[in-house]
Amino acid sequence: MKLLIPALVALFFLSWGIGAGRASWADLLRLVSGSEVSDSARTILLELRLPRLLAAVLAGGMLGAAGCATQNLFRNDLASPHVLGVVNAAALGAAAGLFLPGIGLIVPAMVSAALVLGILFLIGGRRNWDGATLILAGIAVNAFTSALTSGALYLADERLSSLVFWLLGGFWRITWSDVILLAAVGLGGCCILFRLAPELDMLLLGDRSAELAGVRMKHLKPLLMLTVAALSASVVSCCGVIGFVGLAVPHMVRMLCGGTFRRLLPGSILAGGFLLLLADLAARTVAVPHEIPVGILTSLAGGPFFFYLLLRRRARHD
Repeated sequence: MKLLIPALVALFFLSWGIGAGRASWADLLRLVSGSEVSDSARTILLELRLPRLLAAVLAGGMLGAAGCATQNLFRNDLASPHVLGVVNAAALGAAAGLFLPGIGLIVPAMVSAALVLGILFLIGGRRNWDGATLILAGIAVNAFTSALTSGALYLADERLSSLVFWLLGGFWRITWSDVILLAAVGLGGCCILFRLAPELDMLLLGDRSAELAGVRMKHLKPLLMLTVAALSASVVSCCGVIGFVGLAVPHMVRMLCGGTFRRLLPGSILAGGFLLLLADLAARTVAVPHEIPVGILTSLAGGPFFFYLLLRRRARHD
């Protein structure tokens, strides 16, 4: 895990000097050293590339943290933040925001995610927070919200290309306000998860064993669901739907750092940030002058990894 920090920093500066526009490595070096830089290069480096790169690191870290918390919550190494249905709900809210001028994407996305989370809380409270029930409820929510999002695509007309590109995920529209939102939610959510690390390790023993060990399940599970929902919905509202990061990153880190949550969480944050920063660099450079949505690249990489997890899981049980 110690190698992730210098690797992340090196990739960040590499990505900062590469991209569209007249801002070269020489301009970046002059900017960092405090020398004179042209106004156009300064704008590109500080107002376009820098918030985009910071958002990629923050979003990857938040999805990685939400993923490892979800897998411990459901004691299932194939779980991801998408299981709760909050991701698709936030995407639906943001899609609705495109049809309502002046509102933006963040507010409707967060409101939609909050409504779905309220439904899950209602079901979970009545079913004693049973993991299987919550997963089934999440599947139902995913199906319903995906259908409504498809309806939005059908009605999009001239806004179709913008809506499709946004739903595929990316950092092309990131502003400093998005970075501030991601940083605030990410810091708060990750602090909560780190504080709950002992309880999250206990969850792997099963609900009954965790309760016998003193874990208050009726308080812990709603708090974990709220934290995971806040982390993932914030990313969706700012960056669109980016899949497989929350599923794949915790597994990669678990192979290197072990399974205890206090080691898994910081490793997942760093690895998630590195992965999305790398995906963003590829999205901006592979098909110049066009940009590939980041969600496509993460899905291309995550699909084979998901099959690997399925085969590995089956081999372990045989």
